[in-house]
Amino acid sequence: MNNDSSTENWGLTEKGFNRPTYTTLLNALEYKARELYGDSVNLTVRSPLGLFLRIIAWVWNILWACLEDIYNSRFVDTAAGTSLFSLGRNIGMQVLPEGKATGYITISGTPGTRIPAGFLVSTNGGLQYVVTSAVTIGTGGSVLAIIKAVKTGTEYNTDAGTVLVIVNPSSVSGITDVYNKSEITGGREKETDTAFRDRYYKSVDYAGGVNADAIRAALLNDVEGVSSAYIYENDQDVFDEIYNLPAHSMEAVVYGGLDEAVAQAIYARRAAGIQTLGSTEIDVLTASGQTMKIRFSRPSPRRIWIRITNLKTTKEFPGNGAIKEALLEYIGDSTSGGLNIGVSVVYIKLPGIINSVLGVSDFDLAISSDGINYVKENIAIGYRQKALTDMEAVIIT
Repeated sequence: MNNDSSTENWGLTEKGFNRPTYTTLLNALEYKARELYGDSVNLTVRSPLGLFLRIIAWVWNILWACLEDIYNSRFVDTAAGTSLFSLGRNIGMQVLPEGKATGYITISGTPGTRIPAGFLVSTNGGLQYVVTSAVTIGTGGSVLAIIKAVKTGTEYNTDAGTVLVIVNPSSVSGITDVYNKSEITGGREKETDTAFRDRYYKSVDYAGGVNADAIRAALLNDVEGVSSAYIYENDQDVFDEIYNLPAHSMEAVVYGGLDEAVAQAIYARRAAGIQTLGSTEIDVLTASGQTMKIRFSRPSPRRIWIRITNLKTTKEFPGNGAIKEALLEYIGDSTSGGLNIGVSVVYIKLPGIINSVLGVSDFDLAISSDGINYVKENIAIGYRQKALTDMEAVIIT
């Protein structure tokens, strides 16, 4: 359908979707009315026919706007709200919902004092957090407790040493002070359309790339069984002493996946002329019939021992196996991902994993990297290593 002054088509054209404006629609209706009734027909705003045409143009304008929205909902750049999030689901993305910040606090006081779930603490600025599971102060005079913000939002993400206030000090006697040794994180608003689009493009722009990020994305997204991967590269003309890489080389450190599949993914994304390094070597046949040796590394396993003593539980406790399974899931074992390559074992995070098991009320915890010397501090993991544990390494007495 054409208007009276232009031959440009309405609707879907070779240039995209062309939506006529209200004025264009009204002009087209008036043009047709004059063609049918003559140029002398009264189409003023107060005439019956003029009013009717304006009502029709208004309704048509709404319909064309709906059609334009439907057309735009097919593209990430123009889709909005539910339509945009639906496009994300096509590649396995979900919109990030609003979330409450979580973390840990150290509660000090009289040994044996029980802190119930729901106990309130806050920052000096009034941001309140609630203890999620009941804990009991041990013989050392303190205990770690998991806390969660009472409301969602990024403002509840706070630095270490800021949660210091007992909101209702008279509710539990025997508590002297509270303190968060690490930051409280995880609070967020519902993901906006703009943030979702940015995350969408970051997840798919590796498809045609040949850089380190593209190789890592291909390994994580396309190779079944890969749970962790890092790419270290040296694009300089001199030896890289930090990562021990010769000039113009790269090393992929990959956990999981079949050797052949990993090598194929690296070859498909590797820039021409860049040599690959690593302890594993796989022959890959190129499209030109040449056999190319692709090298990569598997992370060295760093076994972690965990010793839990003075364990106190309630009748709901399902057994020691539940604690072991929770720790194995968090750190990882020979069959599951857990912590990523090069990620250190942070001591203060482990009590929260144990406390998440139903029925656990109190315990003492120490960790070790050799099964002999146990400490209550972090265990550093090298960038070519991966922390692992197993049922035998989790000792509960």
